Amino acid sequence: SQAGTYAVIVSNAFGTVTSSSATLTVAGLPQPNRPAGAVVGWGYDYFGESTVPANLSVAVAVAAGEGHSLALQPDGTVVGWGDNHLGQSAIPTGLRGVIAVAAGASHSLALKSGGTVVAWGDNSVGQASVPAGLGGVIAVAAGAVHSLALKSDGTVVVWGYNRDGQTNVPPGLSNVIAIAAGTSH
Repeated sequence: SQAGTYAVIVSNAFGTVTSSSATLTVAGLPQPNRPAGAVVGWGYDYFGESTVPANLSVAVAVAAGEGHSLALQPDGTVVGWGDNHLGQSAIPTGLRGVIAVAAGASHSLALKSGGTVVAWGDNSVGQASVPAGLGGVIAVAAGAVHSLALKSDGTVVVWGYNRDGQTNVPPGLSNVIAIAAGTSH
């Protein structure tokens, strides 16, 4: 068992912070015949977005778009399924070394271990056009038709549709530690 007393240490370019000790209790519902990391889908399934591919055994991360789903496998490869009418679930050939995934309405993002971003799918308003030279990325997020990247220096880069100001990063925004995106925010 991995239960015990732990402290969380978070380190980034801005320093290191250690939490107070906390006790971790490992408990859960029995999942017969389901390995740790198994992907389970449910709900609306018009495009097959909730029907997990039979050959997907485990994942370390998942993302859900409007009608497609992505899973990051332990070996750094990505599996996509569901709606593919704009190429959003067709993983680019040779994509490896992925450490995070994000799914927009009809586009997908992968963060590679070297801090670069790969995007595919709908690019009707630039949401899959990764800015030239973008590097040093530590996290990605996808809105409906816009994309975000958090850089290791604590700054955020955003691209894609901007009708509601969702790509206008506030002037001077820095020391960011996490990002998320909604439909238009």
